[in-house]
Amino acid sequence: MEDALWSDCIPSDILGLISSRLVAAEYFVFRAVCKKWRYTPVIPPHCPAQPEKSPCLITLRGDTGILDFFHPVYNVMTTTSIPIPKLMDSRIRSSKANWLLVSHGNRNMFFFNPISNDIIELPDLQEEYENICVWTFSCPPDSSSSACFVVGFDYLGNPPDVCIIKVGETNWKFHNLNNPADRYKCFFLTGCNSPIFFKNNIVYVLGDKGNLGILTINENSIPSWKFYGKSFLRRRLNSIQYVYTAEDVDNEGMLAVFLSHHEGKVEVWRYKMNGEVLEREKITSLDNKTMFVSSVGSCLKTCIAPGLENKIYFSMFHNNKGVFYCLVNRKYYSFDYLRIKAYSSPNIFNLVRPTSCIWIESEND
Repeated sequence: MEDALWSDCIPSDILGLISSRLVAAEYFVFRAVCKKWRYTPVIPPHCPAQPEKSPCLITLRGDTGILDFFHPVYNVMTTTSIPIPKLMDSRIRSSKANWLLVSHGNRNMFFFNPISNDIIELPDLQEEYENICVWTFSCPPDSSSSACFVVGFDYLGNPPDVCIIKVGETNWKFHNLNNPADRYKCFFLTGCNSPIFFKNNIVYVLGDKGNLGILTINENSIPSWKFYGKSFLRRRLNSIQYVYTAEDVDNEGMLAVFLSHHEGKVEVWRYKMNGEVLEREKITSLDNKTMFVSSVGSCLKTCIAPGLENKIYFSMFHNNKGVFYCLVNRKYYSFDYLRIKAYSSPNIFNLVRPTSCIWIESEND
């Protein structure tokens, strides 16, 4: 008679205690040790009240003013128990640290902190500015170290008209930056666009043809546009359905994720300025990083848990579980800590996309 495996001798309660402390790949390696460990009821990892390091996806239920918080490492959703009246009929526009930029319609803008529930009001936009629908801001509005600029872009302009306010001011400044000499450049915004605000008051904006617009904000003068890069080929442009952008801090540039129609094939491109020349290249690896993307805000982080390097978390769900894309296997995955086999698919069919959501990063990251 063969000797029993050492793993068979561990009591089930001890196995449960071990499993409750494992996340992501660690948990699934644990389940793969042997048949007993695979089928023994175990305890999924417990999500702490304030998870460390991991970005969190916030979804706003505009009809009720309730917020949902999705924690990707623990693959759980938590919900505010009490509706927030200020958030009813609202939409998330951008985020920075723990702060959301939110709007009622296209004119009433305000900041909301979902951790502290603090609200900072902004002056209403004038009615003629209703085409301003792409937004970003420079830093947390309660920052004492630098001024917070809020910037909106006219979706229809070529190039986009710009609306700017510094937090604390009482009036928005609208700038029509059309330059007839630049008409040939033909720069429009993409269908899904989250501008990236760099620390030196420079904003990267991706154009609908894959080119790059850089807006420089001058506090005491008119902002200015510069445009870089040739258009992608028409065949590539016609295949793109969704676009997501995130700051690439280590390379002092931007990453753009392009998602194709129907199947949801993924391409990642790096944009970086070398002097006055745009360097644009397709990449196949994020190295030891995880990317978190949504239509109005994305971020790139050093790997947050074992097995999540070189992955892209989308604002998509399968059976209420988060979905990520593996750049190595070129498939979408969604795991459930209580299930033995993870969901996988080469396409985005049957995935649910919340209408108003964004990834936020902790101020301590």
